[in-house]
Amino acid sequence: MRRTIFLTLCLLSTLVLSAQSVQELKKKSVKLPNGWQLTPIGKSLPLGDLPLNLVISPTKKYMAVTNNGQSVQSVQLIDVKSQKILHSQLIPKSWFGLCFSADEKFLYASGGNDNWILKYAIVSNKLVLKDSIKLGKKWPEKISPAGIALDDKRNLLYVVTKENNSLYIIDLLTNLQKSNCQLAQKVSPACFPVIKRNSIFLFGVETRSLC
Repeated sequence: MRRTIFLTLCLLSTLVLSAQSVQELKKKSVKLPNGWQLTPIGKSLPLGDLPLNLVISPTKKYMAVTNNGQSVQSVQLIDVKSQKILHSQLIPKSWFGLCFSADEKFLYASGGNDNWILKYAIVSNKLVLKDSIKLGKKWPEKISPAGIALDDKRNLLYVVTKENNSLYIIDLLTNLQKSNCQLAQKVSPACFPVIKRNSIFLFGVETRSLC
């Protein structure tokens, strides 16, 4: 008898907790243009307009998000352990590309149709603009950097561009282009380079040997 009562109480407690959880989840639900709803599970953070990419720093201390929508565009720095937004930095134009340096002192972000890469220093948990690496003149010159990858050992930055379908290699000691090669296939707006040993992989495009 006692066992039956105990199990009944456990079941009722579970149902109450479940009901509370469902109610809490409904408060977080987001209605999509097609009428469907998305309900996030767990903790959530308020990001900007159209967050296209999220990267994690080498020691997993930081996360960074690039928000590339039609309203205010920004780059956000997040503390992974506390799950708090440390800083939101407005950026004139941006698109997808984002990467940390190996020592976590810098964050690089693609500047979209401004045709440059912006270099931010991480100072006291804030993003401070330190430099801009120009690939060409601003729009209407068709370049538009998208995915980027950093080779700290070689001091090289690899940039895939979606408007002129190219791979740029930047010497970070001089901020000058080391090379610029046309890709054989059309680049996806979300194409990004990955460095492995002596090759660079462009997902959905091709593989090239590093110089």
